[in-house]
Amino acid sequence: MMKKLFWSTWLALTALHAGFNPAPYESVLQDLSGQSATVPDRDIPVGSSGIVLHAFDKRHRTIIATAIVTGKKEGKLTLTFRKFDRLRQSALPEYKIAPAKGDVVILNYLYNRILPILPDAAHFRDFATKHQNFEIVHPDLFASALYFDHDPQPTKEDFRKACVQNDLSLLYFAVGRKGRFVDCESFRVIDEEPLATPVDSQKAQKPFYSRVPEIKNRLGGIMGSESIGDYNLYYRTFLGLKKPKTEK
Repeated sequence: MMKKLFWSTWLALTALHAGFNPAPYESVLQDLSGQSATVPDRDIPVGSSGIVLHAFDKRHRTIIATAIVTGKKEGKLTLTFRKFDRLRQSALPEYKIAPAKGDVVILNYLYNRILPILPDAAHFRDFATKHQNFEIVHPDLFASALYFDHDPQPTKEDFRKACVQNDLSLLYFAVGRKGRFVDCESFRVIDEEPLATPVDSQKAQKPFYSRVPEIKNRLGGIMGSESIGDYNLYYRTFLGLKKPKTEK
């Protein structure tokens, strides 16, 4: 009876989260104060990111800033701006235009593409089947970059670099009993879902599932660690997650 109840609950939660695919949300900036602004809320989680567009005329506009949702209150989202550096070109001048009234913000920018970090092939197949609404960037691409950089312990900067190189703004981490959707800019968890099969650190591929050969540092482990160690512990610490009492 308890087993049947567990699976019924899990299936219900899975159905609730299976549609997670936030569409771009566009709004015109009206209320600004320094490096922040507010716009009407459209069920956008704190930690979500986007871009600010400035129009020079009816035909020409450009991205001038990154916007991150840092708060929600009374039906409004608080946005904080930072420099947009995804299209940086050393040979071209940079725009030094601050966001202003009338500029357009587009949240959930590049959320249609996602890089999943998973412990094994079975979890990858489950993710791909469940989330067909996303364009999935295969972990092989990220793992290949780490392989050639001799980097067996990926950092937040490594992940952000991967986001830029692969034109995406959303990551997914399977840790313990849950899968977490993480924004590339804020690196905050913006949604989560239960996993059909909890992650077993002892069986997990490190640093994550891919078909790339084992990633070693430049000295082959003579100096520095060759592994992230405990899969769940590494990514739980990495994301600032507390260990639930129900997780191993």
